[in-house]
Amino acid sequence: MKKFITVKILFLSILVLLTLIFSSFGWAMSVFAMPFYDLHPQEPVLRAEFSTDYSKSSIDRKHNIALAAKSLDKTFIDVGGEFSFNRTVGARTEKRGYKSAKIIVKGEFIEGIGGGVCQVSTTVYNAAIRAGLYITEVHGHSLAVSYVKPSCDAMVNSGSADLRFINRTHNPVIIRTYFDGKTLKVKIYGEPMTEKYELKSVIKREILPEYTVYSDDAGEYPDLYSGERKVISGGKKGYESEGYLVKKVNGKMISSVRVRRDTYLSVNGLIVEGTARRPTEDGFGLDDYFENAG
Repeated sequence: MKKFITVKILFLSILVLLTLIFSSFGWAMSVFAMPFYDLHPQEPVLRAEFSTDYSKSSIDRKHNIALAAKSLDKTFIDVGGEFSFNRTVGARTEKRGYKSAKIIVKGEFIEGIGGGVCQVSTTVYNAAIRAGLYITEVHGHSLAVSYVKPSCDAMVNSGSADLRFINRTHNPVIIRTYFDGKTLKVKIYGEPMTEKYELKSVIKREILPEYTVYSDDAGEYPDLYSGERKVISGGKKGYESEGYLVKKVNGKMISSVRVRRDTYLSVNGLIVEGTARRPTEDGFGLDDYFENAG
């Protein structure tokens, strides 16, 4: 980075010198405008970082996370430049090495190519907003995710949903990614910050799941006796939530601005009710006992 800035300053100095020389002879010379970084180029420092856990993910999901994170590493965003996750990472296809893993589509968990990539975009989003970068596009999932709080996620889709943000600082920004199969970390480097940003999640309402109860008439659960119930699939809460960007200077809150509002659907559960006869000590079911009594 230091070498890049030094070369750029040297190049501009030469252009200025040539302009003066050409002007003295009455010749015209066109000089193309280039970013000069507010005339104060600075060594890049760590502006913000964010980590998420994916240690319990499937092997294929871990593969997808590593592949997307590797595509993002060392991304350079010039002054005034806009970052696009989809443009940088590219399409998530089998041909490009992505595998099938769980994804969220219209409120359901299903198998899909590139499952896990949204955890990468979410980690980048949280690092970027803490680095003071200006978010221009972000989307929440239809279901709440486990790796961040509500209104802190960033869903991406190759065809319709992207994560975008602009570098409004006076110096370039660099994204670095680190992953080890357990933790995904994103660090953003650029000019020093005097302020600190946080993304605060506020849950406005919980949406409780509903449960469907059905009788085990097919006898799929022979050890589940009449009157007993078993949860086959647990329900999942939904939420109405808001995200607030909190700005602090020297530990003192300067502002708190709502930057997003999200609704996450609930997932209904399923309960089975047993039909098996409970055996007695002599081996008969209770119903058999009463039928044979007398």
